[in-house]
Amino acid sequence: MKKLFRLAVFGALVAFAVKMLMAKKQEWQGLSEPEVRSKLDDTLGSRVAPEKLDEIQDKVVGKMREHGVLREEEVIEDTVVAEAIVEGVPPQESSG
Repeated sequence: MKKLFRLAVFGALVAFAVKMLMAKKQEWQGLSEPEVRSKLDDTLGSRVAPEKLDEIQDKVVGKMREHGVLREEEVIEDTVVAEAIVEGVPPQESSG
């Protein structure tokens, strides 16, 4: 009976660990490069030297891009449209 209880506790701990890992993976999946760099800066910025932080950020972004979980940002060709989006103003349609 004791063995069965230990097995049940061990199984529950493994299930909990897997659930936490999946939640962390979901939290990081689909972020863009600037978001990943910002998140790493917030997490590690005070504990790591700036040069080392840049190296870590490059490695993490590279691995995320390699695995296909990094969201690529859309490049907007028209700077007027980009500035309008940043300022919160809807772009005006040209007449003609």
